[in-house]
Amino acid sequence: TINPYRGCEFGCPYCYARYAHEFLALRDPALFEHKIYVKRFEPERFRQELKRIPFRDLVWLGTATDPYQPAERRFRVTRRILEVFAGEQGRLFGITTKSDLAVRDVRLLSGIARRNAIQVHLSVTTLDEGLARQIEPLAPRPALRLAAARQLASAGVPVSILSCPVLPLLNDSEASLDAVCAAAAAAGASSFHASPLFLRLPA
Repeated sequence: TINPYRGCEFGCPYCYARYAHEFLALRDPALFEHKIYVKRFEPERFRQELKRIPFRDLVWLGTATDPYQPAERRFRVTRRILEVFAGEQGRLFGITTKSDLAVRDVRLLSGIARRNAIQVHLSVTTLDEGLARQIEPLAPRPALRLAAARQLASAGVPVSILSCPVLPLLNDSEASLDAVCAAAAAAGASSFHASPLFLRLPA
């Protein structure tokens, strides 16, 4: 797994990755979205580390924080990682994001897809713009994410839509899930997944 950043500016209150900041002695959960750590990236060292990973192993970008959060516009760490992957062949590679910024790299991702097995997972929790603004206050609107999925799929980049998390009494109805699934299909997504809310037990 690769996480170019620690912390995430999207500020989703349900995010399990907030707990990661406890390892830095940052006990205030709000710091997760206000104090963003940008990891130093050295392409040549990364290439050498990548050589040690078997081709049968899946390499996943963005498992704890969004690799296309607003900080990426300035620091471009995700972009530099993808530039290394553009020189690879036969890799299993995935990205998880809820940002339409991924389309910035559509040509790069398309090139990677021609030589590797890649999947971009875009998170679309709900089509209800009002609800989305409450539970994902700083993330791009669902319509923008679906538009990004459509553009990526049109460029030959396999896209999956994630309705994650499924929140009790908020977006867990069949109608809500069916609507997201239908929108995913219309955008050209090759698959659709949903998973329930994860809550950690009190310490």
